[in-house]
Amino acid sequence: MNTYEHILTLKKLLKHEGISEDRVQQYFCSAAEVEKFINSVEDITKKIHSLPPIPKINPK
Repeated sequence: MNTYEHILTLKKLLKHEGISEDRVQQYFCSAAEVEKFINSVEDITKKIHSLPPIPKINPK
């Protein structure tokens, strides 16, 4: 399995548990792409602040 497949699997698991898939993001940036890295971090920060809290699950 490659990283992309791991991300897809994790998103499916989150969706199955009723948790937003938006909690998992994957960005590709090389060391030479400083602006892209900065924009990615800003994007992640905005998404984190816009997401609702994860619902608490009562163990059975």
